[in-house]
Amino acid sequence: MEKSKNKDKIKFIGGVGIIANLFLLVIKLIGGLIFKSQGLIADAINSFGDVFSSTATLIGGKISEKPEDEGHEFGHGKAEYVASFLIGLFMLIAGFQTLYKGIITSIKNQSFKTSYLLIAIPLVTIMIKAILYIYVNSINKKENSLIIQANSEDHKNDVLLSFGVLVGIIFGYYGYYFVDGLVAAIISIIIIYTGVKITAGAYDILIDKKANVALSDELEKIIEDIEGVNHIDEIKSKPTGNEHIFIIKISVDPEMTVKESHKIAGRIRSLLRQSEGVYDTVVHINPDIDEV
Repeated sequence: MEKSKNKDKIKFIGGVGIIANLFLLVIKLIGGLIFKSQGLIADAINSFGDVFSSTATLIGGKISEKPEDEGHEFGHGKAEYVASFLIGLFMLIAGFQTLYKGIITSIKNQSFKTSYLLIAIPLVTIMIKAILYIYVNSINKKENSLIIQANSEDHKNDVLLSFGVLVGIIFGYYGYYFVDGLVAAIISIIIIYTGVKITAGAYDILIDKKANVALSDELEKIIEDIEGVNHIDEIKSKPTGNEHIFIIKISVDPEMTVKESHKIAGRIRSLLRQSEGVYDTVVHINPDIDEV
């Protein structure tokens, strides 16, 4: 039930994000082109990335909620991490492109038109993105989902970036046009940093990074307290979405019957699956050779 609610939240966040970011993309791009503000154009490119991000969130959330099937025995949980990886990759591409344009514009001290309408655009963006950040971040604190975290970070960055655009426009009003290009470059660097952070986090899951030490230690203590377990030989883990499959090898009394050892394996599986972050377990029983 909780997993279903989590996926519903991911889809809702993605849907709201698409609508908001499409609106901001249009007003930023039109404003940037009309008034020739490179900072606002860079912010528009960032919004295009946000549209892509929100679309990936929506699609990733929808796919990852699918249960296991014949072709995907461990479900579709990694779909949201594929989406997160694509989000980060797109942000890196957009970031380097706008960085180049921002530097060139700043060096040339390229002028642009100033207007109250031009000032209003980043102000509207700040207001919308601040509301979205507060909402998504409140969900992020309750849910263990990289894609929700990615969207929360993205909204927060957008607030800061739009504030920078506003500063560049104000400086342009007084003739310091190079600040607009400088702001575009700073926006690009932040976009690149965020892209690296999101891509790296998704990459860890996609290449099967093991579970964190705290969870592994917790499970180890549970296993050690089970009657009949002489010692743990090995614990390995494999991620499937935001949960892990644990492969556990234990040693028991070599004189124990198959039925008794099977009961121990079943108890381990039952107890561990109650822990948050555990998708499933595989338990392998070994005879304790030290007792032979």
